[in-house]
Amino acid sequence: MVKILIVEDELIIAEDVRQMLTKMNYEIVGNAMDYEEAISMLDNTNPDLILLDVNLNCKKDGIDLAQEINQKYKVPFIYTTSYSDSHTLDRAKATNPVNYLVKPFKEEQLFTAIEMALYKIAASTQTTSSEANNSEALVIKDALFLKDKFKYTKLQINDILWIKSDGNYLEIKTLHKEELIRATLSNFIERLNSNIFFKTHKSYVVNLEHMSNLETNFITIQNTKIPIAKPYYDELLKKLNVV
Repeated sequence: MVKILIVEDELIIAEDVRQMLTKMNYEIVGNAMDYEEAISMLDNTNPDLILLDVNLNCKKDGIDLAQEINQKYKVPFIYTTSYSDSHTLDRAKATNPVNYLVKPFKEEQLFTAIEMALYKIAASTQTTSSEANNSEALVIKDALFLKDKFKYTKLQINDILWIKSDGNYLEIKTLHKEELIRATLSNFIERLNSNIFFKTHKSYVVNLEHMSNLETNFITIQNTKIPIAKPYYDELLKKLNVV
């Protein structure tokens, strides 16, 4: 689940935003009302995204906070503000937000802003392609963000057990559930950019950290045997440095 920190000094607005995010199945890690409280929360939580009000009614505003976020925390943020004058916009743009929402905004506008932000974050952390831009999944840092209708759900990459190709779709088996996304195996694994994954067959990729047994024709993961073709078996032996 995508974790979001709200920084908003007006309680009624903060509660409205919280309800909208909850309805969209995002996880709210906290609501900070000023600069100092936001810094404290950032020191103790690890949000994926911040909704950041520009006017915090204190000496340091949201743009000051954004500068600190960029320098220390490296968490992407969306500005939410009732100010749309050129001076405020110029200050805001200098801090490289991933999006900008003008109050008051509706639920669908908030959803669109978050979706566009996630795409922008993903694009900045990987080489994009036509498939990546049209995929139902985004890779950001150590997590996979899967699109499910009107929201993104977060899946830790290390929780993936194996991936099976089925035509233009991928079946992703994880520690807790199964997911289905539209993508091809080769391009998807390239986007993951992780050496813990290994292709055992034209239709299978496994997470080696969950491998419990290796045989000539199979890799065992959680009592399930995944086929491994001879060329991949030899390559895996070299990778594992088996003697």
